[in-house]
Amino acid sequence: VDSTVKVSGEACENIQEGSGFVVAHELVATNAHVVAGDRSLRIETFDGPSLEATVVAFDPNRDLALLRVPGLRRLALTIGESKVGMTGVVLGHPGGGPLRAAPAQIAREVSARGRDIYDRRATTRRVLILAAELRPGDSGGALVDTTGAVVGVAFAIAPDRPDVAYALNEEELQKVMATVGTAPVPTGKCLDG
Repeated sequence: VDSTVKVSGEACENIQEGSGFVVAHELVATNAHVVAGDRSLRIETFDGPSLEATVVAFDPNRDLALLRVPGLRRLALTIGESKVGMTGVVLGHPGGGPLRAAPAQIAREVSARGRDIYDRRATTRRVLILAAELRPGDSGGALVDTTGAVVGVAFAIAPDRPDVAYALNEEELQKVMATVGTAPVPTGKCLDG
């Protein structure tokens, strides 16, 4: 819980909000669509000050981003291994509100073909299909198992099934973590809508 944060920023005169979690010293993971086009970013912990954040990895194909947050004093969550049938919770800030733990179960894992966050390129990602009732703002939240290890990153809700959500598996997160540097990176264009 201490390692979960709220992410907010301004992009094209709109406020974007989502969730994130600490993956390394002063490093937070979230979805790329949460920070796309943002010019200024802040993270909030549930009991601490709001801190400035800088995007240091931005992957619109995987819909993952990593933020450097100087002064963030929170322990990193460990990375676990997702398995079909596993239960856990998604830790997020739905609607930009208080922290909520939404029960979740991994129903299936698929190699999903889709589009990047800008709907420009075809992508293939390892996706966990969850039995979970998530809400807007849970994007970027950690799917954690019963030991508290991260096994996925929530990124979408099924448009026709409010009890079905989607998360990227831990391998997709690890691939983006392997690319992180120290310099800020561009966050692309704002998303329409």
